[in-house]
Amino acid sequence: MQMSQDMISLIFESEQLAKTTKLAPAPFFRITGNFISQGPNRTVVAKFSNHFWDMQGQQHFTQYACHDRTSIHFEDALGNASETFGPFDEISVADGVVYANGQLFARLTEETQLWHCYKTDTYWLSMIIASPPSL
Repeated sequence: MQMSQDMISLIFESEQLAKTTKLAPAPFFRITGNFISQGPNRTVVAKFSNHFWDMQGQQHFTQYACHDRTSIHFEDALGNASETFGPFDEISVADGVVYANGQLFARLTEETQLWHCYKTDTYWLSMIIASPPSL
């Protein structure tokens, strides 16, 4: 019997424009450098440029969040994965800094375009936000 994976959504926010936009639900989102791709097809759905996220032709989103129950793991260029962290009830990302349940969790290092996971003090190419694995 095959289990279906829960879906999660990312919400892009702009305090300056007082607006939000929600990405369609997906099993995961992969953030690599200045791009966010949506699983399972890994279609690029957002691009970071000039300090703003551009999504579906809409610009000026300064941050994004996930209010669904999620987990995070990281992957290197060869697809090797870190341990899975979470579950978390909320993840928020602004200026490349990730907070999980309100706690500082990771940061995108601009110079290298690598994610720094504070818990393990390791660096990774991609951060994957997904629904938590079923037990």
